[in-house]
Amino acid sequence: MIDQSFSAKNFRRIYDLDRKNKGSIEVEHFPDAYEVRKKIIRLKGFIYWLARRLKNGQISTDKFEEKKNKINSHIKIRKEQYNNEVNGKLKIIASNVSVKGYSLPLTLLPQQVKNKSVYSIGNSVEALFVCRQIKYILSSLYTIKSNNRDLIISRLSALAKEMSPKYIIRADVESFYESINHKSLLDILHSSPKLSVPPRRVITQLIRKYQALTGLDKGVPRGVGISSYLSELYMSVVDDKIRTLSDVTYYERFVDDLIVIFSPNKGGNIGDYLPKITGIINERGLRLNNKTKELDLFTQSNKNFEYLGYKFQLSAGGCSIKMSSNKVQKIRDRIDKSFYEYNQSVSKTPKRAAKNILLRVKFLTGNTRLYNSKSKAFVGIYFSNRFITDLSDLSGLDAYLLNKINGLQDQKLKKRIGRFSFKKGFEDKVFRKFSFVEFSDISKGWSNV
Repeated sequence: MIDQSFSAKNFRRIYDLDRKNKGSIEVEHFPDAYEVRKKIIRLKGFIYWLARRLKNGQISTDKFEEKKNKINSHIKIRKEQYNNEVNGKLKIIASNVSVKGYSLPLTLLPQQVKNKSVYSIGNSVEALFVCRQIKYILSSLYTIKSNNRDLIISRLSALAKEMSPKYIIRADVESFYESINHKSLLDILHSSPKLSVPPRRVITQLIRKYQALTGLDKGVPRGVGISSYLSELYMSVVDDKIRTLSDVTYYERFVDDLIVIFSPNKGGNIGDYLPKITGIINERGLRLNNKTKELDLFTQSNKNFEYLGYKFQLSAGGCSIKMSSNKVQKIRDRIDKSFYEYNQSVSKTPKRAAKNILLRVKFLTGNTRLYNSKSKAFVGIYFSNRFITDLSDLSGLDAYLLNKINGLQDQKLKKRIGRFSFKKGFEDKVFRKFSFVEFSDISKGWSNV
């Protein structure tokens, strides 16, 4: 059984893991420790400098060893200072969250996202460590893991290309987070001997606060990291039941998007598939929305469906994969917004307007790495669409961009932007680097796109 306490020891594990993954806990919440570590780095750098001098014959081996030993003794002292600073603060944090009645704060944010209410537990260091410890506990006890979008699409594309007859159901759970029944969720947590009192108490209090804010006895707060783990735990029963249905050869769910592939014998009762899935979903107090799609590849070969940002087009000749309609429209909207922002500001700040539109088109048509995100993921026109086999959408986006470029008055700017291409960015995996300030300038223009 894992240690589930909110202890300084467990928080140190979280701290060290965050540092290993180049997170921001140390810089944002442990500034004194961060300053000490920078001194350690400088001391180590001095040793490397001495090593180069030794290699070039500028100092003797004896002198090098003497200086290195002296520096290492300073490093040892600094490391002790660093650990004392970190562990001392972690003990205070652990003490603060271990008091009777501690609970995570929960507030409703003023802005909705996609017409859904979003919540926050704030930015306190105590809430951060408690939340991460609970996520670690839930994922360890109930083998909860985040589904990998690329792995799902890779498997699905391989299955879709198989020519064997199949029946596919693509569906979304309506208002997923908002529909999770509190009693059913808490029954799972309270009936399980796995979960100890401290994390169970904090989760229960979080649900109670959400209940007080909404006046409802269902739902988990969007925007709070724990909610995704609680929703996965809640849906595990649904997943198990759908996987065991007759003729199911593939089932996958990414949050509220699910897809089921059946491979029945000829003449099988395919009309029962959707009612059975609907029944399982309804038993959990949930329901499917009106985007549910059924594809009968026994009677028709030309069908298409969209899933996780891709459009699968099935035919007698196989399967081609394109970008989803929503993804293409999102890029078009960002092109529109970029040119709109340029036209609005070019008369007042021409240089800045030109710089921003170049940055945004450069970003849209290329690939980069999000160094300041949690995942440090590679993103871009290739990395976000790597499974497409039909590049016609990219050609269409190039034509759309060219049409916008032709409306510019600045000939020099037209020539510079005209060098960028969605298709080239995809085929050549064009990689571009952006600074933190540049990322900020790029995203400012797309706040609602």
